[in-house]
Amino acid sequence: PPMIPELAIDTLAVAPDSQLDTLAGLNPSACVRFADTLLYELDAAMAACSLATLSTPIDEQYRQIHALKNMVCATACQQLLDACVALQGHAGDAAQSATSAAAFQAIAQATRHLVATYRRGLVADQA
Repeated sequence: PPMIPELAIDTLAVAPDSQLDTLAGLNPSACVRFADTLLYELDAAMAACSLATLSTPIDEQYRQIHALKNMVCATACQQLLDACVALQGHAGDAAQSATSAAAFQAIAQATRHLVATYRRGLVADQA
């Protein structure tokens, strides 16, 4: 079985009660800035991911996965949150380090796509 559930990017959505959606309702321009920050942090997390490195200590693996989950939380997208939980269950499994790293990247990229798409909608609404 796959490490994380299949992430069909086109079916992912920012939840109506999420931090992003709530902020968009209160202050759309602040939400665009928040989305920009999330995109920056997601790019940094993808670049710094060391789950495939066998020497990465388990506490560092958990820290990286937890940081990713915190970024996903802003969307409240249940599919992505479930994928983070599934990934956490494999932290420290050296035999699956490459698979864990690929799953991390898939979650981060899906989250990035979701946030970028949501941001584009906000900018279009403000135009």
